[in-house]
Parts: sequence; C-alpha cells; structure tokens
Amino acid sequence: MPTLRPAVPPPLRPGAVVHGPGSTAVDAMIDRFVMELQRRGFRVGGVIQRNTGAPGDCADLMELVDVATGKAYDISQHLGRQSQSCRVDPQGVAEASQALRRAIAERADLLVVNKFAGLEAHGEGLADELLAGIAEGIPVLTSVGSRFLNEWQSFTGGFTALISPDEDALWRWWGAHRLYDDLLHGVEDAEVRAITIGAKWIMVETDGVRGPGIGLAARPQSAPPPDPARWAGVGLAELAAHAARSWDPQEAAVGMAALNAHYNRPDLTGSSANGLDLFTGMEGRVVVFGAFPQIARRLPNAHVVEMNPSDGEYPEAAGEWLLPGAEGAAITASTLTNRSLPRLLSVAQGTCVALVGPGTPLTPRLFRYGVAVLAGFVVEDRDAVAEAILAGGSSQSFHRHGRFVTLHNEQN
Repeated sequence: MPTLRPAVPPPLRPGAVVHGPGSTAVDAMIDRFVMELQRRGFRVGGVIQRNTGAPGDCADLMELVDVATGKAYDISQHLGRQSQSCRVDPQGVAEASQALRRAIAERADLLVVNKFAGLEAHGEGLADELLAGIAEGIPVLTSVGSRFLNEWQSFTGGFTALISPDEDALWRWWGAHRLYDDLLHGVEDAEVRAITIGAKWIMVETDGVRGPGIGLAARPQSAPPPDPARWAGVGLAELAAHAARSWDPQEAAVGMAALNAHYNRPDLTGSSANGLDLFTGMEGRVVVFGAFPQIARRLPNAHVVEMNPSDGEYPEAAGEWLLPGAEGAAITASTLTNRSLPRLLSVAQGTCVALVGPGTPLTPRLFRYGVAVLAGFVVEDRDAVAEAILAGGSSQSFHRHGRFVTLHNEQN
C-alpha cells in the first residue's frame, strides 16, 4: 500500500496587490503583513521598500530591505533635489537580489518582492528572481501599479491572483489552509504526561514552561480507539504536528488535542457565553455544522449540516450552498480535525463564523483566517474529565468539570 504524503497547504498563485498612482500605503501594508507572518513563525524572505523624506521629493531615499536580515540596499539615484527625474538605481536593485536568491535556496514559506514596476516589466530588476520563485513553487507576493498590469499578466502567463489593497484581502490570498502551520508554529515543546482515549473523546496532558496544559478533541468514529502507548515518549510539538500533517483521522485528532493542551490552559480567561447562543436573534440565515445538543431548541430556524444527516438536516455537501450570504455560521471544531474547515472558511466571506466545541483551539491566531468567535473549553478537574472520557461519555458528561471560554475578534 503506498505511503500517503504529509498534508501540506496547496500551492498559491503568485499574488499581486494592485494599486493606482503611488505605492507608499501598499508598501506599508505589505510590510505589516510580512512582520505579522514572521511574528507567527513563518519564514519570509525577499525585500520590501521603505522610503524616507518628503512625499514626491526626488531627493527621497529609497531602500530595499531584506526582510530576513534587515539589511538595507540603497536603490536611489542621487540626482539632486532639483532633478525632475526620480529614478531607481538598477545597481542597487541588483545587489538586493541576493536576498531573493537566498530565500529561494532556503525554501522560504513566502517570497516577497516590493513591486513589479518599470524595470521588471522590461525583464530587468528582480524579474529573474520573481520567475525563479514562481518556478520553484514558493508562494510569491508583490505589488503592481495599474499601469503595469498588462505586463504583469504577460509575465505570469495569467497565472496570478490579483489582490485588492487591503489587509483582509491579503490574508484571504494567504489562505485558511495555512492555519494549521500557524497553530503549530505557536506550540512550545514540552513533555506529554498522559494521553487518554475513550470512545468519543481524546485528552492530552502536558507540563510546559507555562505550567500544566490539558487539551481535548473529539475522536473520529472511523476506527476503534487507538492505544495511547503508540505515542509513548513523543513530545508535545511532535504530537501536535499530527494535526497539521497526518491524514490518519485518529492521529490528527490526537494532534488536535495536543494543540489544545498548549492553547487551552487553565489560566486562560474570556467570556463564558455559550458559542451557539451568539446566534440567537439573528435575522438572516444561520448555518450550523454539527448536530450540537439541543440545537433545535436553541436555534430553531438554523440550517443544520451533518455528515450523517437526520430528518430535517442537510447533507455535508450542502454547506457550500448555504454558507454564501449567510449572516452567521456555527462550525464544530471537528472540522479542524477532518480538514474541512479551510474549505468552509473560503466560502464564508462576509459571514460571522464561530468555531464551537471543546476541541476549539482558544488562540487569536485563528482570527485572521476568517473566524470571528472561538467558543471552547478549559479543563479544571483533570481526573473527573479523564474518568468521563474513559467511560465513553459525551461532552455533556464533563462540562461541569471545566468552563466554557469564548474569545472574540475585536477587529470585527
């Protein structure tokens, strides 16, 4: 039987932020995007442009900054303040190209090039490095003024994603499939103290530098419960990597519980509101993914989508038909484990999405991917929860042994 390759995010079309005259605001936006990705743990290479001086002044100092090292390359032709010709120095651009070549050689998670402009439109400047990054399958991000849009389309053969100049559009291009790597980057390695696996739930316990952590995940019913001894001696980071890489449903669920052991720690604070109650009173269409307990009473008008639908529930394929234009969507955290969440988020633009359930990772890292609310669970009585899980109980059997925590995206 052939070995399955690890789950990796799908390739991205080269992204180009399209703008009108002047690119200062776009340069700054891409700069912020790059810094945020680096803060989250992604490896970004390439160059961004930073200008100093009065806007429109031909004496402005233009620099290309290596985003990996911070080294700056002067790309201004110093023609004097009275010059009417503001031009980029090709020699400075050529020197900066080494930052791109290094990023390509190191297989960066993202290759950023400040802009596709006059030099690149004529096959000069950083054109060769742009093409090399695209050819290597590395996600490439640049900006292009509307005057060079036709040249960019020809340069890429039309294989491109044109991005409007706002940060939400940038994150949509980056894509929800990368949220798994994002979650994994945030995990500090630690010793795994115990793995408890029952008929319906999985619990992972750890001791880390920030203290003890306990995480939960629903166990897929596709196979008998695996033996926890299978992961004996595996550290938290390696265990959590199953959530991002493994196609085995049981391994992915154990990995998700490991992720939650890092994020859903006892000292976490937030609202105690139930995630489903957030949608009470919504006038528009509300779609619920997962047959939550008492859903008919809580949200009697909701459109419920289930993998194995009962009477009055929609099949799984209906989700992509119901989500566009919906006012709200409550999505079970199990969609993280079975990898259907990125697809749902991609069609839920403009919808208030809440990720709901004890297996929800309570981290703001998820907000940039289209999730507005995280409604999860923090274990307080470890022994009682472990006993409930081993007895085959549902989530309701251990609710009283912890507390619900809800985090809101304050930017919404």
